[in-house]
Amino acid sequence: MCSSFFPGRSIKPVICLLSLLILFINPLLFSAEKIRRPVSAGTLYPGDLPVLKETLQKFFEQVPPSPNTNHKLVACVVPHSGWGLCGNLMARAFAEIKEEEFENVIILAPSHIAKFAGCSLPSIQGFATPLGVVRVDYEKLEQMALSPYIVMQSLQKSLRQGRTAIHENEYSVEVILPMLQYKLKSTKIMPILVGEFVDNYGKESSNVFRNIVETLRRFITDKTLLILSTDLTSWGASFNYTPAPAEQMLEMQEKLDKELIDLLMKKDLLGLQDYFERTKNPVCGKNAMYLFVALLPKDVQGTFLGYEQSGRKLNIKDTSIGFTAINYYRPVLSEAPNN
Repeated sequence: MCSSFFPGRSIKPVICLLSLLILFINPLLFSAEKIRRPVSAGTLYPGDLPVLKETLQKFFEQVPPSPNTNHKLVACVVPHSGWGLCGNLMARAFAEIKEEEFENVIILAPSHIAKFAGCSLPSIQGFATPLGVVRVDYEKLEQMALSPYIVMQSLQKSLRQGRTAIHENEYSVEVILPMLQYKLKSTKIMPILVGEFVDNYGKESSNVFRNIVETLRRFITDKTLLILSTDLTSWGASFNYTPAPAEQMLEMQEKLDKELIDLLMKKDLLGLQDYFERTKNPVCGKNAMYLFVALLPKDVQGTFLGYEQSGRKLNIKDTSIGFTAINYYRPVLSEAPNN
């Protein structure tokens, strides 16, 4: 029937023309449907699907019962290294996630690849893991990027000269996603890599920080789970941080980390700033911590879930990374009895 409208012509050119018109009218139908492939499967967490499923099941089966039965989960702090070192902490934080309680997840994470100003968002539709695709709330990321200090960046198959593969190779978001998929089947995520809070002249600016906080706060509702993905003290020559002799490493690292954990649980933003200025501790998620604490609701309370040191687990004497899990809850008010 269609060919009757174009006598003497093949329908194929017409179909091609219509396709081009659709693409021109709504490029998001095609160009935005980009899925970021996993880069850490098989290294930081299992890449084989049966092994991954079995590992996830074991992690969550080993989580002890939570005492916070009458509290609503609002936010989590989780580590982002290899599951063999800290997967148990991720599982403890995510074990209490209930699908029906959340419509979206904001993930604040650092970049280990490059330094940049403000925040960077991936211009993609989802992250692939061996379990499937975790969908990204693309429309909300676009709205976030209206801030002059939040930028969306598309993935590049072949990088231009001078362009760093920030989202292509970063693992701080990816490594926690299979744990989230185990608990959340359809919830969309908003992944945010946090850079430096500097102005156009490269100077630290409280105005930049406030603008980013105010922008992100607009996207937080009672149905939003806020996640901070960060490790703690990275100790060793490779991190350019050895503030004490090697024989004191584990003891001193734990002391540094316990102080940091205490500040996170107290939601003490000024205390965090003082801590980092005083200790010079090169924590990867420092700036993401600042944002996370500033975005936490005032009425939530932190619960410490656990702490690990890679140096202790691997029996290494001169290099260690600290990990923790913290959950933040809001008390659920019970209904008053009927008279």
